[in-house]
Amino acid sequence: MSYRWRGGILVLVSAVSFGLMPIFARFAYASGVAVQELLFIRFVLAFLLMGFFLILTRRCSIPSKKQLLALLALGGIGYFIQSTLYFTALLHVPVSVAALVLDTYPAFVTAGSLALGWESISVSIVLSLLLALAGLALVANPIFNVASIGILMALGASITYTAYILVSTRVLKGLRGDVGSFYIMGAAGLSFAISGFLRGEFHSAWNLGARAWIWLAMISLISTFIAITTFFQGLKLIGPSRTSIISTAELVTSVIAASFIFSELLTATQWIGGLLIFLAAVFAALSETSRKEGI
Repeated sequence: MSYRWRGGILVLVSAVSFGLMPIFARFAYASGVAVQELLFIRFVLAFLLMGFFLILTRRCSIPSKKQLLALLALGGIGYFIQSTLYFTALLHVPVSVAALVLDTYPAFVTAGSLALGWESISVSIVLSLLLALAGLALVANPIFNVASIGILMALGASITYTAYILVSTRVLKGLRGDVGSFYIMGAAGLSFAISGFLRGEFHSAWNLGARAWIWLAMISLISTFIAITTFFQGLKLIGPSRTSIISTAELVTSVIAASFIFSELLTATQWIGGLLIFLAAVFAALSETSRKEGI
């Protein structure tokens, strides 16, 4: 098997694993797990798994002081806000809608790169932005009503993730992705621990049933640890452009899985909006080929 096929399969596994995350979250909520509980356990278990993986593969390393502070901020603040917004949005809107709104972030990242002078203007950039905005409008407001709190939270998660990617792209240059993820997950877990205890959401953590722990384990193992490790391994083999295109399978996975498992059927208008967002992600990936050197 060629390295491109192997890399493509790894990225596809990552995308499907990430795409199943909101499905697992919905089942965890139904089993009595609170948002802060879910996110705390998710990041702590994933942090431990990633640490074991790094030790096993002898990839452990300590970043510079500047990078370490950036990692702690990205995990403790950036990932904390993004995850809280997205997982809370899943309580208010269908999985498919939340996933579609979140998936506007590739276009926003492209716009941010352009605004910061990291990327040259191109047809693919313009198309990506226009398609993402049009798709977002159709998905969020299929009958032109005021957007719900869930839509706003999912959009906030997309914007926060955009900032997270832009900051990490510049600050963490030269650091291995799996090593960076290890510190980010640890910082995120600590933030959720503090937040959960302050808000009193951990009172039932030790009384959760076996079913709840199954879904928590699935999120930590499949949608965090496996998703992250396969992503970076595939990225190394096939590069960012192909990785970004294949990663659009995450959105497809979430929408299809939600329609089959939860019978969440999108309207015709929302399907059109979803297609536009999907195309926006593809054009955003294509625009990476025009990025300037040094990013």
